[in-house]
Amino acid sequence: MKNKFKILITVIILLMSVMTIHSFSPKEDLFHTEKIKIALRAVGNQLLLKNNDPTSFVLPIKEISDYKFELSFQEELTIDPKVLVTIIDAELKKTGLPDNYITEVIHCETNEISYSYQILGPLKNNEISCFGRKLPASCYTIRVIMLKEETSSLYSTMGNIYTFSLLILFIILITSTTLLKKRHRENNPIISPNQIVLGKLIFYPDQQKLNKDQIEISLTAKESELLAIFAQHPNRIVKREQLIKQVWEDNGVIVGRSLDMFISKLRKKLGKDSEVKIINVHGVGYRLETANKNIL
Repeated sequence: MKNKFKILITVIILLMSVMTIHSFSPKEDLFHTEKIKIALRAVGNQLLLKNNDPTSFVLPIKEISDYKFELSFQEELTIDPKVLVTIIDAELKKTGLPDNYITEVIHCETNEISYSYQILGPLKNNEISCFGRKLPASCYTIRVIMLKEETSSLYSTMGNIYTFSLLILFIILITSTTLLKKRHRENNPIISPNQIVLGKLIFYPDQQKLNKDQIEISLTAKESELLAIFAQHPNRIVKREQLIKQVWEDNGVIVGRSLDMFISKLRKKLGKDSEVKIINVHGVGYRLETANKNIL
């Protein structure tokens, strides 16, 4: 039981440690500058092909600030919002970039936003407005703003899952510890030097009493001495001569019938617990029968 308990505690502590380290450790940053530039160049190329323009150039991708990039073109072009949304989403996924971003189409001359949308998670076309309204041929700059995720997984969805798992493991640890300790106490009652466990009874030799479920059963001095001898030899025969010598000190008094009388009274008091019995071994002596293993 003790070994199983130690193994359980060790396993749970290890799991809790792993969960804690993972939950509070920074996530891998999936955003890389070069990746977004590659993806946006591919977007620009496909938009030109959609405009039947295989010759003009996609101008260099500009990083105008952290997580904000601009895609521009050598010539004017027409922009179909549905095509734009589909191409950007596909290219970002292809390069393994997060699907949390804002796209803005900015008119070069007025510097006004002609079209914009936001993506938070997997693309759903029905969430994007103005799909059927094409932007007329003109000079446009496409700006993509990547929405940076929290750096600590503790505040992300996965972080919450691990934190919740950590709490569950902690509850399991506390519950298991409590139950195992309770069972250990039940199977192994605490025995002090001044008490002896006899089945469900506790024998206090110094106080000349038995106790069962907080109920005291008084013993006489002779009854207590006899029971103490039996407790020293559980499930073994104790000869009459030995009992008489130890209890009555062989003082010459005829105590044969007195012994039987005291044994009879002791049986009645022990009879409150069916697990403890004093058996008469005819012509030899008596034996205290008990299944309890804690008797010394």
